[in-house]
Amino acid sequence: MKKAHAIQRAEQRYYIEDFNPIKALRDILDDKCIQIEANQEKYSQIFLIRYINKYVKVVTDFNVSFVKTVLPLEKIEDFDRVNDLINKLSVNEAAA
Repeated sequence: MKKAHAIQRAEQRYYIEDFNPIKALRDILDDKCIQIEANQEKYSQIFLIRYINKYVKVVTDFNVSFVKTVLPLEKIEDFDRVNDLINKLSVNEAAA
């Protein structure tokens, strides 16, 4: 059985077994994320989410209806955004 690209990338780059793109989409749609980029030419958006205690960049289609792939954290700005996401999630969890 051929694995979806997003699942395969998650396993290879993050050692996340059984990556669930639906769970990642749910976090994005529930605003438990930081949007990094929206690119209309590539018809994609990139979000930073916490997935099972790891921080990953998830690339979706522009309408956020499916996950295209998972990207590694590479740049210093990515790690700065992790702090922003931690703060955002802390505020959301405190309010709940």
